[in-house]
Amino acid sequence: MQRTGQLFFGGDIHTVEDAAPAAGAVAVRGGMIAAVGSRDECESALGGEFEAFDLAGRTMLPGFIDTHIHPLVLVYYDMNLDLRGTASIAELQERVRSAASGAKDDAWVVGLQFEEQDLAEARLPTRVELDSACGDLPVVLIKHDGHTAIGNTRAIEAAGVDASTRDPEGGTIDREPGGYPAGAFREEASSLLKSMIPIPDPGEFMAGAASTFGRLAAHGVTSVGAVMQTEAEGPAGADGAFEVPLIGMLLPQIPQSTYAILQASDIEKVKAAFDTGLADEAAGRRVGGVKMFSDGTFGSCTAFMEEPYSDHPETRGYMTLGGEELYRRMVMAHTEGLQVAVHAIGDAANRACVDLFDRLLTEHPRSDHRHRLEHASQLSPTLVEDIARLGLVVSTQPMYIHSERGWLDARLGEERTAWTYPLRSLVGAGVRVAGASDAPVESTDVVHALDCCVTREGFQPGQAISGEQAVRMFTIDAAYAQFEESIKGSIAPGKRADLVVLSDNPARVEPGRLRRITVERTIIGGITVYDAKSGSGHFVAS
Repeated sequence: MQRTGQLFFGGDIHTVEDAAPAAGAVAVRGGMIAAVGSRDECESALGGEFEAFDLAGRTMLPGFIDTHIHPLVLVYYDMNLDLRGTASIAELQERVRSAASGAKDDAWVVGLQFEEQDLAEARLPTRVELDSACGDLPVVLIKHDGHTAIGNTRAIEAAGVDASTRDPEGGTIDREPGGYPAGAFREEASSLLKSMIPIPDPGEFMAGAASTFGRLAAHGVTSVGAVMQTEAEGPAGADGAFEVPLIGMLLPQIPQSTYAILQASDIEKVKAAFDTGLADEAAGRRVGGVKMFSDGTFGSCTAFMEEPYSDHPETRGYMTLGGEELYRRMVMAHTEGLQVAVHAIGDAANRACVDLFDRLLTEHPRSDHRHRLEHASQLSPTLVEDIARLGLVVSTQPMYIHSERGWLDARLGEERTAWTYPLRSLVGAGVRVAGASDAPVESTDVVHALDCCVTREGFQPGQAISGEQAVRMFTIDAAYAQFEESIKGSIAPGKRADLVVLSDNPARVEPGRLRRITVERTIIGGITVYDAKSGSGHFVAS
């Protein structure tokens, strides 16, 4: 750990401060930014002994803030079978068969990041097809969006599900002609399978966390919005009830500061988190919001749409919580002074949530609430206007564009996709838009996400934003989304020394070169936690 002051100079220091967007040097002492200005001014502020770092023409930015990740699920995903890139049912079966061949007799085979749109068959596998790959061990595959789980017969039996099992509220089980589960469990029904998956060994989980958060550091991420469950409801199923106690064990492995957003139907479960390591402001950890779901996803055709899906006209998705229950939870969090963060993807879900926020702020007025729409994937001109009018913040995932652009036009129709991930319309309306990954759903590679904002990889380019606006999404506007713009999100005296050094400036580089930018160094609280020269994403002493 650095005990002396640090002086950074000789590069393109992009402060994200409107009054002084560029600087010649930055002085750091005690984990905080002591001065920003000329080299002489910064040396003077440091006074005595300090270490000097010549940026050698590289770019320094505020550290990146990812406002929405699922930390424990992310670690778990990193420890299991990654199915990205699987091209056919036959290849899927072979990969499952290979994973099962080395497994213990009581193990479960868990495959993650599965996307049927990548398969030649473009459909979900059945339980029978999974049985042919592995019939002796329970097998559960989880879709890329995390909202659908597919099980083989052993997994379905272990969950105690058969033809007589009713669909849970807010979820559906795909059925064979006789009513027995066909394999796919959607939305809340997916918890029936997920809840049965054994919890990993604690020692292995600790090592996995160090690796996972080291990778985030290698992507320049210095702060995260940590979304976690407090009960069985949610993507982790019944194991989600252990997320808050378990994260306490992992915090020493997490160099990033954390802003906890907890999914809960009972406010007392949120209040209990204030007595844990998640609420330690001296260590950069805060509990700030309450998460709730309103609908599903495009990938599972469960996002709630105003009109049916173009390629699945038999459905337009559905709300996963009833309107009055959703409003009860919004009031519960709002009246406790907490931030409300609602998952809303479809245009019908976003309309329902925006209307509920309107009702909430009319019946329970509160200034500077900064309530959030998580994702806000499908909007309309009137929705954008209302989001701006109500002062709502949008936390969205540019990498969804990368993952979904190949099939969104077929699923939604080209007319609707003009308002899918409408970044330019939101920013133009004055809405604060914060960047996120929703990891493990998407990669935590912020540079790639910035590229998706600027180029949209060719998908509806009319909704692209500038490099400067994209940088703000992952810095100062992300800090604003977490009530933390006074302590992070820009390079200014008195703020945390959370900094990232890049090979070039994403705010100014030509769009075609943006993806080639590399992260050279990541600094959290004045401590270098990643240095590209070491080739490591773990803690690195400078």
